[in-house]
Formats: sequence, C-alpha cells, structure tokens
Amino acid sequence: MRTKTPQLAGRILDAATRLFASQRFHEVRMDDIAAEADVSKGTLYSYFHDKDELLSALADTVAEDITPPPPTDPWREQMKGLMRQVKALLERHPGSLGPQRNGPAAARVQSVGVTILERAGTTGDETERAWRAVLVYTAGAASLRSAADEFDYGLERLLEGIEAKSPIR
Repeated sequence: MRTKTPQLAGRILDAATRLFASQRFHEVRMDDIAAEADVSKGTLYSYFHDKDELLSALADTVAEDITPPPPTDPWREQMKGLMRQVKALLERHPGSLGPQRNGPAAARVQSVGVTILERAGTTGDETERAWRAVLVYTAGAASLRSAADEFDYGLERLLEGIEAKSPIR
C-alpha cells in the first residue's frame, strides 16, 4: 500500500486551485483534478474521498493565510481587517472558502470573527447570524469582484446594523 505524503496532497490541492481559478467551480470534476495533478483517480480518491472533502482541505489551506487582527483595535476595524483578508482569498481562490467549509484553519477564522462580534455586544444566536451575514456579504462581494471602496461601504453599513441590534452599546 502506498504511503500518503503531504507533498502529494499539496500537489493535488495546487492542481485543484489552478482548475478552480480557471473554470467554474461546478464544472471541475475529480477526473480533471487527477489529470491536472498527474495522479490516478485511485490516488486522488485515496487522499480525498470526494469533492467536498477536497474542498474542505483546500479551504483550510487557504484559511491558514488569514491572520487575526490586533485585538486592541476597535471591533469594527478588526472585522473589516478580517473580512478584507477573506475577500482577497476568495477572489484568488473562488469556491474554496464558504460557510459550508469547516477545517481547523477555517474554524479558526470563524472563531476570530465570532469573538469580534461578541466584543461588539452580540450574544448567542445573534452572534452566529451576524457572522453568517458578514461572511455571505463578503463572499458575494468577492464573487462580484467589487472594488475595495464599494466593499468597505457595504461592510460598514452591515456592521452599523449589527451594532444597532446589539443589546450592549
């Protein structure tokens, strides 16, 4: 039996990244990824059982590049800094990060975002709903390739709404 190596997993993820950048996400098949990575389908499936598992690994790899903003900044500045990073990664890696992807690094990004929102005064279900709203807005802005000033304007309006709804002001 062949031993799995991080180098081969990385090569597969790199191939997937190239394909997702050049084609629509739903058009890319596992066969295409295997061919791009120059591995057999069997090898590909021994590393990633299906496209969802591959995407989760890709999301996690991409999310590793996100650095938490300084906790001393005001909460809105923290959230803007975090989401600007997320938007940039989504633009570079379409389809790789999203609300449905849950690897350790992606979970870390979500944890940072949730912590920022809790500092803003949200609690419980409101925190989760606010996080998803910010994430969905950011993903939409990335997919539309909105300009930085347009993104910042919309994000600021969204954060104002979250703050207005917060019981602690």
